[in-house]
Amino acid sequence: EDRRARIAQETRDVYAPIAHRLGMSKIKNELEELAFRHLEPAAYQALRVQVDGRRKAAEGQIEELTARLRTKLDEAQVSAESIDGRIKRLWSIHLKLERQHVPIDQVYDFVALRVIAASVKDCYGVLGIIHQMWSPVPGRFKDFIAMPRPNGYQSLHTTVVGERGLPFEVQIRT
Repeated sequence: EDRRARIAQETRDVYAPIAHRLGMSKIKNELEELAFRHLEPAAYQALRVQVDGRRKAAEGQIEELTARLRTKLDEAQVSAESIDGRIKRLWSIHLKLERQHVPIDQVYDFVALRVIAASVKDCYGVLGIIHQMWSPVPGRFKDFIAMPRPNGYQSLHTTVVGERGLPFEVQIRT
């Protein structure tokens, strides 16, 4: 057990950041999840129980949201190269809950869509359509295109409430 904990800590501290720097986000995520499971088994299990019910509902929701958004974008003739969805990983949820001291109901990006648009103009077009389709959550919009982050990151982030009353985040970038 001691050896397992030492390896898990080394994985979290060394190997996951290396994978991140190399652009291997799927491997980084998997390493963080495994380390979390072995370093904090009680917290991992408790969070997993809370998230499992939401995860099943969210998987179907992603496909439905993606299809509806694709249809609306095609109707409006706004170009989107791709639309992907994801469910937030347990380690990320755990970090957010600890950092922000909020209940799991206030993790608005549990489900997120990522839209890759053809141009900056199309990013704002996609945003307009999203805000017509779903109600935006006040105070949950960030324009990193007009004001890029110091590392050069440019994207639009908005949180909206879907038909089922569940909030989700949308990231729009070129």
